[in-house]
Amino acid sequence: MNFNSTKKTTVIILAIAFALISLNSQGQSRYTQSSTRMTISGTSSLHDWTMKSESTTCDAVFQINSQGDPLQLVSMVVSVPSESLKSGKSGMDKNAYSALKTDKNKQITFQLSSGKIEGKTIRCAGSLTIAGTTKQIDLDATYILLSDGSIQCKGVKKLTMTDYNVEPPSFMFGTVNTGNEITVSFDVVLALKKTPVTLN
Repeated sequence: MNFNSTKKTTVIILAIAFALISLNSQGQSRYTQSSTRMTISGTSSLHDWTMKSESTTCDAVFQINSQGDPLQLVSMVVSVPSESLKSGKSGMDKNAYSALKTDKNKQITFQLSSGKIEGKTIRCAGSLTIAGTTKQIDLDATYILLSDGSIQCKGVKKLTMTDYNVEPPSFMFGTVNTGNEITVSFDVVLALKKTPVTLN
C-alpha cells in the first residue's frame, strides 16, 4: 500500500468515526410534564372570565443534542380532563361542562402531526379535539432549557368555540352571554423520563 492509499484510508476512517460520534451525540429522549398550568379565558356581556387546569398531561419525544438542547419535536400528546377546568364559580363551571358535553367527552386532547424547532420557537401542527369535534390547528410555543435539563414551554392560542360545535355558555337565565372567541394559554415544564426510547 503506497502513501496516497494509506492517506485516503485514514481520511475515510476518520470520516466514519466522526459520523458515528455525531450520531451518538444526537438521540431521541422522552419527556413528561413535571408541572402544568393551562388557562382558558374569554369575555362575556358582564365581565371577562377565566378557567384554569393544573391536571394537564403531556408526553413528548424530542431529538436532542449532547448538551440536551432540543433539535426536533418528534411526537407529542396532550390531554386535559374537561372537568379539571375550574373558574372558582360552581355555576359557571356547570354551564361550561354542559357546553363541553363532558358527560360524553372526558378529555380535551392535542395530537402532534408535525413539529419543527426554529431558534427558541417550537412550531407545531396537529389535531385538537374539544367536545368530540376534531380540528387541525397550528400552534407555536417558546421554550427555555432549565438547569436540570427540563424543557419549559409557553404559548398562547386563540380559538373559536363554535368551530368545535360548542355553544358559548350563558348565565343568569340567559341574561349574561359569553363571547365566541377564547384564548388558551399554557406553561408546561417537561422533565426527562428515565425510560429510553427504542429506535426501530
